[in-house]
Amino acid sequence: MMKVLIVDDEYEIREGLRKRFPWGEYGIDTVYSASDGDEALQMAQELKPDLIITDIKMNRMSGLEMLHELQMMEPNGWKAILISGYDDFSLVKQAIHLGAIDYILKPINMDEMHRIVRKATDQIRQERLEQQNKANIVYQVQFAVPKLREELLKEMVENEYDPYRESRIAHRLKSLNLEWLKESSLLLMVVEGDDLKALANRQVLTAEKELVLFGIGNVVSQTLSEELSVPSALFRDSTERWVAVIQCLDQEIMKMCLSVAEICLQRINQFVKVKASIAVSPVPKELKHLHTLYVECGDSLEQKVIYGGNRVFTESVDGQDCEYEQMSIREPDAVLDLVRYGTETDIIESMKGFEDMVKSWELLSLKDIQQQIFKWLMEIYRAAAASGWPDRSWERDPIGLWERLEQYDTLQSLQRHVQESLLVLAGNFRAMQTSSSQIVQEAEKLIRTRYNENLSLQYVASMVHVTPIWLSKLYKKEKGRTFLEDLTGVRMMRAKDMLGDMKYKIYQVSYEVGYKDPVHFSKLFKKLVGVTPKEFRRLRGIMDD
Repeated sequence: MMKVLIVDDEYEIREGLRKRFPWGEYGIDTVYSASDGDEALQMAQELKPDLIITDIKMNRMSGLEMLHELQMMEPNGWKAILISGYDDFSLVKQAIHLGAIDYILKPINMDEMHRIVRKATDQIRQERLEQQNKANIVYQVQFAVPKLREELLKEMVENEYDPYRESRIAHRLKSLNLEWLKESSLLLMVVEGDDLKALANRQVLTAEKELVLFGIGNVVSQTLSEELSVPSALFRDSTERWVAVIQCLDQEIMKMCLSVAEICLQRINQFVKVKASIAVSPVPKELKHLHTLYVECGDSLEQKVIYGGNRVFTESVDGQDCEYEQMSIREPDAVLDLVRYGTETDIIESMKGFEDMVKSWELLSLKDIQQQIFKWLMEIYRAAAASGWPDRSWERDPIGLWERLEQYDTLQSLQRHVQESLLVLAGNFRAMQTSSSQIVQEAEKLIRTRYNENLSLQYVASMVHVTPIWLSKLYKKEKGRTFLEDLTGVRMMRAKDMLGDMKYKIYQVSYEVGYKDPVHFSKLFKKLVGVTPKEFRRLRGIMDD
């Protein structure tokens, strides 16, 4: 519905129009009136009429002056019709310049009045409709752009690069404000919830799975916006993983991305209360190699079946323990293995992550940071004592440990003090002559006897009481090969024996040697042996059905 304001200093004309004209026929439900321009200007500002019908000449402020003032204060949202007792087209021209859409002469002809009011109300409705359409378009675009971005990014990462579509892709990138993707090298970060299929298989938790996925995306999005200083785009792929494309200008950005991935993982654990695995592409590449980066990250994530999840992978570990090369000092158990089995160089190198660890605590005051470092050191000392470290000075005099930490008021000096403490602890363990050979021998025995199970580096490490990173390092040091290489070698040797027996189908061989996916088994067999399992049999004169 609409509102009209009638302005005329002649009472009969003003009230006659207000009471006798059938305003409701034109969608006008409220009619106001004013006796002069001053009163009308104030009412127009307060009541916001859609249509103003005003005499041109009035005492005090004229209709033209009133429209001029109103246009200065409220330039939009109203239409005006002029009433004049003078056939003065110069005044009418001024009125139209001020926003009037038509005029009518006194004495008012009611047929003419009907025509002009119909014209005005039709125009008001048309403009309202256009405004609504524009608002709808803006609203739709606000929701459509993220969806269009997601579809474009999914298309680029999930399909191989096609040079014939390059110009089309470039146009779409520009229209979606993603031109930065073409300007420099890119990194990919793929985030996957661990064991989400278990949620989907439990009907009562189907909705919970979607909430978990939403929560993971929320955490990653928030972390990227807070921690990264370069553009990034986050979307969900066809396999329900969150994928972030990140602009990588230099090596510092690459290091920052790894740190951000660690923070994402920590926050997912803390706020979404689930475990997740994150793959970060090891080398930045151009836009046309986006699919390659995506495949590399997918390959890395597949390795969690061997090594366990809830960690950051930096590249595929098919044949090596790459994701464990970068040692972490965040967990006391990891630090304990570092001081028991690592060299001084290992400890010094690992302490380069001290600053990132402290920043991840998100503490603002020096005292809070000192207290957290104190707790962290005490946990390490407790773990060391449980492993046979005889020194109990930290337990008898914890205040002394705290007072030593209080002496340092910069992150760098605290880092140096902690590093010295860990080096001393490592020296104590070396004096105890801790042997690593027995640990590797126990792990090797597990591989030889249980190769057909779903063994992972993480599981075997827990069985021999070390962290996965140190089992990986010790295994490589003692055996000259990685854990995965040894496990795969044992499985392939057994597979060759079984393939020589006609009673086993190839898929049965796959299951029996520990691979639940026969396709993956066949690909891995060909990669390592040089022929497929079927070809291997044929070379030995065995023909499958």
